[in-house]
Parts: sequence; structure tokens; C-alpha cells
Amino acid sequence: LRIRHNFYMASTKHIPIDQLTVGMFIAGLDQPWYRTPFLLHKWLVSNPDDIVQLKRHGIQIVTIDTDRGLDVGAAPVAAPEAPSPLPEPPPASSEILEAATNGHASHAAAAAATYREAMEAVERVFTDLEAGQPPKITALKPVVSRLLKQIVEHPEAMMIQFCLDKMRRFDGTLANHGMDVCVLTLILAVENSCTEDEMEALGLGALLHDIGFVRLPRNLYRKTSPLTEQEQVLMRQHPQLAATVLSKIDLLPEAVSHIIAQHHEFQDGSGYPKLVKPGGLSPLAQLMALADTYDDLVTSRYGRAPLLPHDAIRQLFVLGAKGRYDKNLVEVAIKMLGVYPLGSLIKLNTNECAVVIGLNHEDRLRPRIRIIRGPDGEIQNPPVESDLQNQATDQPARTILRALDPRQEQIDLPQYLDVAVGGA
Repeated sequence: LRIRHNFYMASTKHIPIDQLTVGMFIAGLDQPWYRTPFLLHKWLVSNPDDIVQLKRHGIQIVTIDTDRGLDVGAAPVAAPEAPSPLPEPPPASSEILEAATNGHASHAAAAAATYREAMEAVERVFTDLEAGQPPKITALKPVVSRLLKQIVEHPEAMMIQFCLDKMRRFDGTLANHGMDVCVLTLILAVENSCTEDEMEALGLGALLHDIGFVRLPRNLYRKTSPLTEQEQVLMRQHPQLAATVLSKIDLLPEAVSHIIAQHHEFQDGSGYPKLVKPGGLSPLAQLMALADTYDDLVTSRYGRAPLLPHDAIRQLFVLGAKGRYDKNLVEVAIKMLGVYPLGSLIKLNTNECAVVIGLNHEDRLRPRIRIIRGPDGEIQNPPVESDLQNQATDQPARTILRALDPRQEQIDLPQYLDVAVGGA
């Protein structure tokens, strides 16, 4: 497994920043993510400017992965020389905007189509499950592959599709929840450098992690009021009941079984159903469980109102600090989801109201936003886009004050997210 404590492998080594060259793969920096402007601490150095930027921000020690890039002393990779192209006139600003809009639209359309097709396939599997038929793993593997492809190529489009799907959903099902957790899990898996086999196991485990509920009273999962003590006892049996369903599947990878069995076990030993002690947990199960927890927090469940995405992120941080989850896993989750996740409604220091439509990898507190209400509460038509990391000098310096509840503000967020990704 690649996701282990501290996420380091045998092929990694620490080197001084002065030894870093083009062609090396950076696997970590000497400062934690929350103390640097860099969101991603894993990338192949392809430009000398990357090294200049690292030095400028005080990075002194770099961790490199020699399996994925050059080692110290190896000849740096020279960029192939190409004939100098003839200079072209720069495109007009309207052309740039049109190209960006078309690009966002195509990414959004691809993400929506992938999400829709995957959801249909997962719903068919759960319909079969409720009819007493075992899940067809061969039908789910292509689902995971297609989702993963979109996540790798266009992660923000898939995350926005995740937000839209939750906002438009009136009645959550096991299939809906499985899809949501699968998307979040694969996003975390990519950043944690999981192998292809691990990603497949995580995707399958996420889609099926709650299959034990099909052996419980049908109304238990959808109950909208707090569970009674007896219902809580029943609910906590679903990981064990899943083993009964899984026993009917031929050649199910052992990693998938562990993920499903342990997705409610915690690192501090306080989980269920078996109170697994520290050291006995599958790292893959912990990764998926973190995605499951986030999705639960932002979903109305058993009489509890959903948390705002920003508040759910803060709750994840608390759970990491208390030892329920590995702090490294929590840090990666916060990096990828953002302090103000995509789709968050926010209040600015200018008294304007905006929606987060994109994350900035170098500064998680200054995302890309779409301003939908002006300083006096007037509707911005059309909305105004702003990159808080690269603000125009002739505009007021905007910063985020706090997250807002769209229900209290009576704002229909999906229409602004659709616009943000080029939808209708």
C-alpha cells in the first residue's frame, strides 16, 4: 500500500533545495501544507521556475520520489529544442473568455454524463440487491474506471457535479450515498498516490460500503427523525451484515471486504462493530471512511440538519486532532476539498455575497468566486467573477469573512454553479 503513516515509501529521500533539478518528482516539502502557499506537494518538476518559486517561499528540504523521477546525481532532463514559432497576435479578451467558457462547458458536460451513467449503473446494482441478488462486481468496475478518468482529468468539474447532485436531491438512497462517497474517495485516493489496484478497491468499497442496510428494515436508512436506542443497535450491525451479502460474490478482492467491514472503525478504537484497535485498521478503509464522514456531515441524516461545507471541514480537522482519523489523511482531505469547498456561499469583507466556483492550489483561503450580490444586497446580473489570489488592482481587495447558509439567505445555489461550469 502507498497510503501509510506519513505517506512515505522506500523510494523517497530528503534532499536540500539546492540539489533539486528538473526531472525530479517532489513527494513532499519541509513545511506542512497549512504553512505554505502550495496546495499540492506532489508533482514532477518540469520547469526551472518551479525551483525558483520553492526557494522564494523558504522551502529548504524537499522529499523526492526516485521511482517517479530522477535521483540525485542523474543528468537533468533537457527540454527538447523546437523551432521558434512565428509570433501570433495575442487573442482579444473576449476570445480568451469564450475559449475558457467553452472549455468549462465541455468539462461540465463530460462530468455530468459520467455522473449520470455511473448513477444509473449503481442504482441497477442496488435494485438487484434489494431483490436478493448479489452485486455484480463486473458491472461496477467500469463505473469506477470512468469516474476515476474524469476525476484525474477534470477534478473540479466532478466536484461541482457532486455538489449539484446533492443540492438537487430530495430523497437520498443507498445508491446516491455510495456514488457521492465514491467520488470523494477517488479524489482523495489520487492525491494520496494510491496504486491502480488500490483505487479500484477503494471505488468498489465506496460504492458498496452500506450494502448491509439491505438486510435491515427498509425505512431505517431513510428515517428523518433521530434513531431510538434499539434502532441504533440495528444500524450498527450493517457492516457485519454486509459480510453476508459479500459472501455470495466470487473472487471479491480482500481489500474491498476490509474497506466495507471497517468503514466505521476509528483509529482511536472507538468505532464499531468490532472496536478494532489502533494498528489493526486497513489504511484504505480509513481513507474511504473519511470521505464517508464528510458526506454524512453535509447530508441531512436522522433528524440532524446538514452542516455547511466549511463547517464540515472544520469538523474533520477536530476529528483528526482527537485521533479518530490519521492527521495526514485529514490534512490531505482539507487540501483537496478546500477550507471553503466548491459550492460554498460566502460573505466578503466588502459586504458582497459570492459562491466558490474554483480552488487555488497555492492559497486555499483565496479561491475563485462568483459574486452574486453587491454590497447593498442587490443582485448582480450578470454575476461578477473574481480570483481572490490574483485580484485586479483597480478593484477593492476582497477577503472572505465567513460562510453563509444558502437556505437562510434564500439563494438557489445550483443556478450559479451551473453558470460557473458553463451549464444552462
